[in-house]
Amino acid sequence: MNNMKRTILLFYLICLSNVLFAQTINKSAEMQILKVNEQVSTHIAVGEPIDYVDISTNKLVGDIPIKNIMRIKPVEEMAETFEHGEVLAMVTIVTERYKIQFNCVYTKNRDEASSNVDIKTEDMASYVNVNVNMPEIEMRRLAWSIWNSGHRYFDVSRELYKLRITLNNIYTYKGLFFIDVSIKNKTNIEYDVEQIRFKIEDKKQTKATNFQQLEIEPILSINEGETFVKEYRNIYVFEKFTFPDEKIFTVEVSEKQISGRTVILRIDYADILNADAFHRSVLFR
Repeated sequence: MNNMKRTILLFYLICLSNVLFAQTINKSAEMQILKVNEQVSTHIAVGEPIDYVDISTNKLVGDIPIKNIMRIKPVEEMAETFEHGEVLAMVTIVTERYKIQFNCVYTKNRDEASSNVDIKTEDMASYVNVNVNMPEIEMRRLAWSIWNSGHRYFDVSRELYKLRITLNNIYTYKGLFFIDVSIKNKTNIEYDVEQIRFKIEDKKQTKATNFQQLEIEPILSINEGETFVKEYRNIYVFEKFTFPDEKIFTVEVSEKQISGRTVILRIDYADILNADAFHRSVLFR
């Protein structure tokens, strides 16, 4: 009798386990399904810049109009061949730290198609991206912490055309440089920024033919504004770089006008080296 009860109990537990497993699979599959229609553009928004996407077939097309949004749509010319409920493609989205996959299912009813999908990070699988030293969201958080801190440099500046460009801070963290620069316009003439260039060049310029320079690009800046009247400030993030003492790091700001005002800030290597002493005091506020 006891053996019979144990057998019945074991059978019941197996059945219950199978039901729960099936419910989990169905729920997971349901979360991964995205309904699409050729008359609707489906926008998938994630919380980080998108590094990589894959659409497994040619039945869907997609692009990234904004760095954290992917837009997909069934190919209109092929729509007549699609069956209602057909899986058109699997879409994979990989950000700096996360990835997610969808089965895109065709619906003939355009009202059923998803137009806006917001993905929360907790719904995405963690992913170690070896090409990303620091996620952009963390770079921005650290840059804004520097923005709200006091100035560490007071004597690295240059004034020309009543424009004063000043180095406020240099911080280093996890193989990155955060360089904080501001400009004060002492005139009432609005300044339209044409470009800001960063170079490592010879400290002493003897002959133009022998003059050497290397232009480097920031991987992030937190102020996208291009026009200012009185004050401009930005924090630029660079991959860590070094250069010999006979070189100098320059920040060149030029105006859009034909007779535009150009001002250049020259930063010695000693100032770059001093960044090492400052990274702990601000970054974890």
